[in-house]
Amino acid sequence: MKASKLLLLFFIALPPMQAIVAQNSNADAICGTYRVESPVSNDIVKIKIYRTSNGKYQGKYVWLSQPNNPDGTPRTDINNPDPKKRNRTADQIVAVWNLTFDGKEWVDGLIYDPTSGKTYGLKGKVAKNKKDMEMRYYIKKPIIGLTSTWTREN
Repeated sequence: MKASKLLLLFFIALPPMQAIVAQNSNADAICGTYRVESPVSNDIVKIKIYRTSNGKYQGKYVWLSQPNNPDGTPRTDINNPDPKKRNRTADQIVAVWNLTFDGKEWVDGLIYDPTSGKTYGLKGKVAKNKKDMEMRYYIKKPIIGLTSTWTREN
C-alpha cells in the first residue's frame, strides 16, 4: 500500500519536474559565443553569454575587431561614466547582465556600450534559424530601440 502511494506521488510530481527541466534547458539556449556587429558604432565584437549563479545571464567581451587605439595601445573604457573604470580593457568588461528567461525569451537585461559609455535595455529571442539570437536594444521601453542579429560562433 505504501509503495503504491509513493508511485502515485511520483507520477503526479513528474510532469511539473519535467517542465522545470525543459524550461532550464530552453533558458540555456542563449549560452554561447556570438559575433556582434555594433548597431551604434563600426565595431565588431564577440560576446560570450553564460548563466550566473543567480540563474540570470550575462556576457563578457572575448574579442574585438579593433582592440587597440591608433597609437597601438590597448583600448580602454575611456567613456565610462565611472572614472574608476576608465582604465579597464575589454576583457574586464561585463557587457551584458541581468537577462532573465521568461519561458519564451530573455528579458530585463542591460547592455553596456563602451564606445559611448551608455547602457541600454536588452531583450532577445532565438532567431528563426534556431541558431542565432535576435537581440533588441532599447531606451526605457522595447518599443523605442532597434533589433540586431547576433551570429552564434559556438
